Formats: sequence, C-alpha cells, structure tokens
Amino acid sequence: MIVHLFNDEKFVNSTIENFEGVVKNKNRYIILTNNTLLKYVSPHKKIEKMKTSNLNLDCIYKNCNLLIIHFLTSTKLYILKYKPRHTKVLWSVWGSDAYNHFSHQDFYESHTKEILKKSVYQSIRFSKIYTLYHLLRYKVRPIREEKINLKKIDFISTVIPYEFEIITKEFDLQVEQIDYNYSVNEFKNISLPTLGNAVLIGNSATLTNNHLDVFEIIRNLNKKIIVPLNYGAIGYKDYKKNIITNGKNKFKNNFNAIESFLNKDEYDKILKSCNTMIMYHIRQQGLGNIYMALYLGIRLFLNKKSVTYKYLKDIGMIVFDLQKDTELVGIELNNKQKENNKILVIKMFGSKAIKNKINKIIKLHDSL
Repeated sequence: MIVHLFNDEKFVNSTIENFEGVVKNKNRYIILTNNTLLKYVSPHKKIEKMKTSNLNLDCIYKNCNLLIIHFLTSTKLYILKYKPRHTKVLWSVWGSDAYNHFSHQDFYESHTKEILKKSVYQSIRFSKIYTLYHLLRYKVRPIREEKINLKKIDFISTVIPYEFEIITKEFDLQVEQIDYNYSVNEFKNISLPTLGNAVLIGNSATLTNNHLDVFEIIRNLNKKIIVPLNYGAIGYKDYKKNIITNGKNKFKNNFNAIESFLNKDEYDKILKSCNTMIMYHIRQQGLGNIYMALYLGIRLFLNKKSVTYKYLKDIGMIVFDLQKDTELVGIELNNKQKENNKILVIKMFGSKAIKNKINKIIKLHDSL
C-alpha cells in the first residue's frame, strides 16, 4: 500500500485524482489537520483525516510499503522518526520545506535583504532558543538538525529535476531521484486566449519574491501592475503592508494588490488580463503559476540566478531575464513564441506526462 501524507493544501485534490486515475485500491490519503472542516481539500471517500495533536502511527504505517511525504513538515518528520524498517519513504519536495532550512539563505536581492535584516522571526530561526522551542513543541528538532531521521528517506522528487543535486548536497542525503511533479491545471491543446496588457508580479507575500527589487527595475513602467499578496509565511502581513506601501508610492493607481483568496477560475481570469508575468525568485517557487502563464502565452521574466530560469531555457521554453530584457516588460509575445511554450507545457506537464510519472511510482511500489 502507498500511504500519502498531506496537509490541507490546494495540490491535494488533483494529486488524488491523478493517482486514482492510474490505479485504484493501492493508495491511502491521510490529511493531517486539527481543523474540523477542510479549507482546500474537497470531500472524497478516500480521504482519511488525522489530528496532528493525536497521531496514530500504527494506523499510518499499517500495510504501508511506500510512504510519500508531500511537503515535509515538523509533524511529518516526527512520523518519519518512527518509520518501520520495511517501509520505504519518498519525500516529494515542494520548495520551502527544503529551502527554508538551508544553512546559507542566498535567495534575496539587495533591496529585499534590507527588509530581511529587520525581521525578528528571521533573526531567531537559526538560534538555539528556536531549536529548543521546536523540540518541545514538535518532539523533533528543526529539519536541518535532524540528519539522522532524514537519512531514513529513500527517494526524493523535486519540482524541477535540477534541484535534486542542490537539496541532497545541502542535507547530505544518499537517495534515489524520482521524476514526479504536481499538476494543478489541466493543460489541453486549445486555442490561445486573448490577453490583456497588465503585468503580474510574484506569487505570494514572501520575501523570496524579491518584490522591491522588481519594483526598482521596472520603476518607469506605466502599466497596470497586479501583485498577489493573499498568503505567505510567518509574519507575512507585515511584509504585505510594506510591499503595498512601496508599490503605491512607485506606481500610484496602477498598483493593484490581491489580498484575499481566489479560486482557480478567479485567478485564471486575472492571468488572462496580463501579457507579462515576473517571477524574480532565486530559489524554485511558484511553478504552478509559471506553467499556467507559459500555457496561456504570457511573457515570463525570471531571475537569471534561478534554477527555474536555467531549466526552462534548457528545455526550450522562451523566457526572459528581467535585468537584461527590461524593455520587453509589458510587450506581448508573438503567436509563434506562444505556441512554442504552450506545446512544451502540454508535452511535459500535461495529464499524460503526470500519469506516466505516477505509473513509475506504482511500479516502484510493486517492486518493494
């Protein structure tokens, strides 16, 4: 049996649908939450809810040959700590579950670093006090300090294949790479939509978006600017206020912040009002949004330091370096460029590609 460990997150519904579409009666899906009602995960007869405050390890590991940890949290690390010897483990890395624990946080550009210096949370995250607090609360140390338990992981999948070496080197892991990534969108070969002329910046109210550095680069742009700031990490509300204040000062009435949760249809409508997306992360982040933008024909600007930029260029996507190609911000791609990106998204991240990857995971399970 394959046992999946999730939190109540947006990726869960599509993941269950994809696995069940490949094979039935081989998967269990456990949602770890103390909440009575689920916010993002839709009701499904296959879902098992389990309180993080009352974990039942015997239930989790019952008949479990392969445990898939979707986004490694402190609670899941505690579960991993008591893994039976016969159970193999796949850590499906989303991004922050690895990068937030890197010893050297080289993910910020100069203007964002100034905000980082003033963050109280950031200053204590790597302190002994935080380690003690974490140990008392979760019964495990922070992920970066639990190398013995991390060595119980057998396989790792990353959103971008190029991340595998980066992450395994950081945590000193000897594991096998599994090619798997999530699909939150259904990519079909449909006609390209008519786009608006707005510019979308970033995916969340987190410092790794390097918003202020983007604002400085495009400071003379006279276009409608849309900035999603409706969620983020601990302390994101203060960061959100900072970005809104700076954005309004620089771009006046052209600046538009998204501060409330949007469903997929609402977000897709906003995407189609744009012809440009800027994702200035240095670490991998926001790939679901990025793939959707490429599929719709939106011009994508990235940080040339990012593994995302290198990967997308290497597989043939037409993407742009914000520093080098600033004059193209707000200018729509031509139809040939749009078709190139759309076809590659369908080929590499469409439902057929995802199912092929799931089939390999099933075969891996069957071989254990």
